Order: sequence, then structure tokens, then C-alpha cells
Amino acid sequence: MKKSVILVCLSVLLLTSCDDFLTREPYSSIGSEEFFASENDLVIYANGLIQNMMPSAEELTWDYDNYADYLAISSVQPFLLNGWDFTKQTGWSNTDWRNLYRINYFLKNMDKAAPAISDPSVLKHYQGVARFWRAWFYYDKVRLFGDVPWYDEPIDANDTEKLYKPRDSREYVMDKVLEDLNYACTNCSDASKYLKTSVISKYVALALKARICLYEGTYRKYHTVNPATGKPWSDAGASTRFLNECVSACDALMSSNKFALVSSSSNVQTQYRKLFTEQAVNYTEVIFAHEYQASVSMHDVTLRFSSAGNNTNRWSPTKEFINTYLCLDGSRFTDKTDYQKISYIDETKNRDYRLKQTVITPGFTKKVGGVVTLTKPNWNVTYTGFQVIKFNIDDNSYETVGTSYNSIPVFRYAEILLNYAEAKYELGQFDESIWNKTIKPLRERSGVNGAVPSVADPYLIAYYNNKISDKWLLEIRRERAIELFMEGSLRYDDLMRWKQGDLLQKTWSSIYIPEKNVGYDIDGDNTPDIMLVDKALTKPDPNIFYINLSKATYYTYVDGVLKKKNETVWTDSRYTHPIPQTAIVNNTNLTQNFGW
Repeated sequence: MKKSVILVCLSVLLLTSCDDFLTREPYSSIGSEEFFASENDLVIYANGLIQNMMPSAEELTWDYDNYADYLAISSVQPFLLNGWDFTKQTGWSNTDWRNLYRINYFLKNMDKAAPAISDPSVLKHYQGVARFWRAWFYYDKVRLFGDVPWYDEPIDANDTEKLYKPRDSREYVMDKVLEDLNYACTNCSDASKYLKTSVISKYVALALKARICLYEGTYRKYHTVNPATGKPWSDAGASTRFLNECVSACDALMSSNKFALVSSSSNVQTQYRKLFTEQAVNYTEVIFAHEYQASVSMHDVTLRFSSAGNNTNRWSPTKEFINTYLCLDGSRFTDKTDYQKISYIDETKNRDYRLKQTVITPGFTKKVGGVVTLTKPNWNVTYTGFQVIKFNIDDNSYETVGTSYNSIPVFRYAEILLNYAEAKYELGQFDESIWNKTIKPLRERSGVNGAVPSVADPYLIAYYNNKISDKWLLEIRRERAIELFMEGSLRYDDLMRWKQGDLLQKTWSSIYIPEKNVGYDIDGDNTPDIMLVDKALTKPDPNIFYINLSKATYYTYVDGVLKKKNETVWTDSRYTHPIPQTAIVNNTNLTQNFGW
């Protein structure tokens, strides 16, 4: 009977709306004295936080990487177009802050379960879980708005002083986030019952700490001023401090021997992609995942990456990005003579095996109507000829709403290696020994010779708009972009922290199509598949996909390449979003972000 009452009460708490910002004490309706009475109650509440705060499959695939530099898309996010201002901005409503209230309510009331718990570490574990989610919550808010108000307790509806206080500085908030992360990493349990499952453990906390500390450490290094205020940071040593904390978190994970890269020489052409396409989570490498299950909990990712309908943005990797994939012998594709004019079939040969596990390449097959079928890129889905398959189930019966069952990683050991490598570089501590335990094994598990590069890659120097030229950093960034391709917001966040938002305006180019009015083979069967024309044909070949340039006005055709129009507008004010007008109207103590 009590369990039923608890579940009903928890539902009320987790689903209730807020009358005011961060308010609505639910004690009278929920009865915290009765609810927080045992360890099981803490488990139920913690599971409710996972239900509310776990990112969806969609958020773990495209999310803000939807607008990253390496994708041509149908429509640019309105935030990145002219005309965006604080009247259009969202993200500060009651709903947007509700999870913080839930977390702080949990922290305030969980001690009531202490008399029923014999082991004090259990209570500390759940305090760590709550503080993990609070760090996650504020990391999201800071990335969006910079300076935000810090709250570490539920706010009474009548406490107008706290309710409508000014924003706290980003520096203060991120120091509090680091306190929460350190508490979670120290106190969240590493017991076996918390591992290889979708709950928070010490190792999940360490993974979040590594990600956040790398972000903040590099953000403070590359941004000489706080974008929210336009003024210099007050703590000149914060960058180094956060980077050292990142290294510490990575060291703890790497030395735990609980995780490793999935790497077998016999599966080198398939093992990377299987991490994203299977229902069963491979917890050898995956630290934390959103688990899905066929017929129980499913999503639309396969549909989204296979459809040309309104529910997709036609995510199309650009030729500029695909050029960065190395050859299997470790050489650079862009060192080849006339690499810009190599055919699609030839350019995809003998390349890093992650390429064929990320996009369709010649020889790709999937089930169509139950029959394994040779499948080429669908130009109704891709603008560039490169079609994403990294997260797809290879069966068109799953290209429908709510049928994909594959679980999606949130944190992987591969990211830890990349975070460690980059933090070490930014601290001036990177050398061949760090390369050998980070970048090298990532390349070798993808079939690529992991030898140290002798010189900086001129193609990458130009790609990053001549802002970096160190060979180590260029290779770390190459590896990060390829390994973590479209995993949520990681690439977009990288550009923000590196202060390279200008890359969002990159050219979007297609595969090489030598001339118009001539059929071009893209699946290797020696029959034409695509043709560029200037007008509609009276007798088109049904086996050929025609791109009519007179109608496809979003393209220009230059030197054998289709250029998709990129309408992205970048100004440095966009390193933060504006504070919504409604928030400033409701709370006159709020100030607008610099440049907005």
C-alpha cells in the first residue's frame, strides 16, 4: 500500500507545474515526512530524475550538432540568422527551471530517510546523484546564457528577494558546479549494482566532470572576456584549474580499468558503428547510455536519418569534413594530387573505417522489404552525396515513427581519451606518450596506422581559418570531430569553447560530379545513378536521380562540385543567447547579455 502511495506522490512532484519561478512547495500534497522514509524512496525519486533529465535519442544524435560546421542542412536554426533577438529567445520559463526545483527538493528532504538507512554511504550516494544532476542542469544553462542565478535550495513562493535576485557570475556558478561534481565523484558509489546500467555511478559522475571541466577550461582560455558581460574574467587561473580537474577525472576513469575501447582486429570495419545501432549497450566502452527496448521504449532516429520529410533537416556531411578522414596507412587524403577531383567511389576506398560506418559508401547494404539490398545514397535525403547511417538500423521496416530500439550512448570511453588528450595539450603536457594512449588506439581500432604525424596538416590549418597550427592540436581536433560525429551537441560545443563560431559559416560542398548532362555512378555497379541538368528532361531514365539546377536554386555548381547555400550568420554576441524579454520583464534585476 505504501509503495502505491509513494508512486502517486512522486508523480505529483515530478509532473507538477510551477506557479512561480522555482517555487511551489509540495509538502502538503506529497507529505515529505512520509515519502522520504527509506532507501527505496530515494531510489524511486532518483529514478524520477533520470526519467526527467536523461537526454532523448534525438538529443544524443543531432541536437545542436544539427547546426555544426560539418553538416549541410535544410534550414538554419533561427538563432543563427539575422533578426534574432531577446523577444524570440526562450529557455527561461517556469518549465525550463522545474528540474532544478526537483533536484533541490530532493537534497533538502532526503536526510529524512537517514534513520532507516544503516550505511551512511548510501545517503551520500544519493546526495551525489542529486548534485550530479544539478551540475548537469547548470552546465546546460551556462552554455546557453552564461551568467545565471545560482539556487541550491527550493525557493518559497513568498521569498521575492531570492526569487527575483540578479544573475550570479558564470565564474561563481561554475565553481559551484565543480563543487557538485567533486562531491558526486567522491560519494557516488562504484558498487557493481550501479555499473552496466542506466543509473548514476562514480564513473558516470567522473565522465560528466571530465566533459564539463574540459569545456570550461578551454572556454576560459580561448575567450579572454566573459561573453555575457564583455569584461575580463576575474580569476586568471581558472582555465588551468578546470583543465587539471579534467585530467584528474580522466585519470581516475582510465586507471579504474572498468572501461576500454571496443577493439578487435577481426571487427575493425563494424565495431565502431555497433556501439550505436544495437539494443544491448556495450558497457565495455559505454559508460552511460539511454537504454531503449524493442516494443517497450523506442525512438525515431532511423526514420529521421533516412527520410526526406518534414521531420528531418537532411543532415549531410560536407566534402570539407569528409576530406579530414585519413587513409588506412595514416597518410592524409588531402595530400593526394587533385584530391578535390577524385570520384566518390575512389575517395571512399582505403579510408579510416569509421567513414563507412558513419555514411553510406559503395557496397553498403540494408534490408528493403526483408531482402538484403545494395543501397546507394538517397539524394532526397542528402544534399552532398554523403548520407548519415551511424545510428541507423539497416532495415527499412524501422524507417517509421517510434520503431527504432537501438540504445544511444551518453558517455563513452573514447570521449574520455579525447578529453584527456586535449586537456593535456592545453596544459602544455602533451607528448608522444600521451598520443600513444589516446589518439593512437582510437585510430588503430578504426584500421588506421596510428603513427605520430611528422608535420602539421596544411588542410586542417586552413580548415580552422589559420587560427591554430600546432600538429598535436590539429590531430586531436581531427580525431575528436570524426570519433564523436553527431553525438548530441559535442561538436557545436567544441566550436563555442574554442571561440570558433565563425566555422559555422563554412562552405557546404558535395561529392565530385565532373560535368552536367552526364550520368555518374555512385554505387560501383557501372551504371549511372545521378545526373545534373539545367532543365527537366522529356524522357528521364527512371534509374537516374536528376538534380535540376534551374529548380534547385539552393545549389551553385562550381568546378565539379555542388555548393549548398549556407545562410548562417555569425557574430561573437552569439557565444551566449540573449536573456528572454519575458524574464527581464518579470525580474527587473536581470540584465541583458553583452551585445544583445
